[in-house]
Amino acid sequence: MAENVQIINEETISNTDVKCPGCGATVKYDPATLKMLCPFCGTSRELPQPEAGAVIEELDFNTAVQRASVNWGTVKKLIVCKNCAGQALYDASQVSGCCPFCGSTSVMPAAENEQIMAPGALIPFAVDGAKAARCFSDFVSKKRFVPKGVRSVKLENFVGLYLPFWTFDADTVSSYIAKIGFEHTDSDGDTYYTYKKYKGVRNQFIDDMIVYATDKVTHPYISRVQNFYFDKLVPYAPEYLAGFAAERYTVGLNDGWERAKVLIRRKLKDDIGAYEKKLHRGDTVKEVNLSTNYYNVKFKYILAPMYLATYRYGNKTYQVAINGQSGATYCDTPSYLWKVILFIVLGIISIPLFFITLIFIFGVLL
Repeated sequence: MAENVQIINEETISNTDVKCPGCGATVKYDPATLKMLCPFCGTSRELPQPEAGAVIEELDFNTAVQRASVNWGTVKKLIVCKNCAGQALYDASQVSGCCPFCGSTSVMPAAENEQIMAPGALIPFAVDGAKAARCFSDFVSKKRFVPKGVRSVKLENFVGLYLPFWTFDADTVSSYIAKIGFEHTDSDGDTYYTYKKYKGVRNQFIDDMIVYATDKVTHPYISRVQNFYFDKLVPYAPEYLAGFAAERYTVGLNDGWERAKVLIRRKLKDDIGAYEKKLHRGDTVKEVNLSTNYYNVKFKYILAPMYLATYRYGNKTYQVAINGQSGATYCDTPSYLWKVILFIVLGIISIPLFFITLIFIFGVLL
């Protein structure tokens, strides 16, 4: 056995009780009912609910111990299924999955050593696979200039999984210079702008700035649909992972905070620009330069639900991302807009040619 394979018997894993008491089949988490559900006999059971008034703990950034990014991919785990004795390899960053031989769910422990931070909370799937497929159909049907055939394509490589995210809260104090533009019209009716600089100090609280926490599962459209409702967070419980894949973070806390600061600065610039433009009745914001200090930084490490898929149209493959909580969908689509533009251009060109031809014909006849 290679040294980079870590053998783990499933009996040693903090696994969930995924066997149906009625028929013995594998029970999985069902987003439609928010329960553990047996797909064969219909037996269901409620998941443990957070205590009334329970809140998700936000941790202090400066006192966090596990801060580094994790280079997953070199270490594999060999999972021995206690249901059928089948063996399967998993990446170290995958925290849940299914036995490829019998379908039994296996939930990896949240953290196996002190170098890995355990998730403090998760957002449960609220959209099942069938509804996610309808969300995709609704999305493409509302896009303009999309070939009709795209609306009936079948999703491929369709998978629901929990992805890791950092969220950060912080008090910020920024000193800034904003350049605001004012629109004028000269005597010829042409528009021009004059600019004035305004200095100020802004105190602003940043709440739940979200940062995608893995570079292992890459997808171009995750960022477009990662707007989650954080009031639906629940304390982490492995039952929610039964039947779904889940990934650990590979972007550590320090790197996550650096990425968050880029997003925070962008938000602060937008908010300051909008504020100064409104305050001085300006017409445009040319630029905002600022210097920001951060205080009372808090963070959460959470898992959030996402469906990823692809579809093929013509000779090209397109990627799809669907928010597993809200159903928000984004994907690229083929378009015949260029054909419409070409038709209009040809029409514009052909009209003068038509009249020129008529004039030539009449001239010959006369």
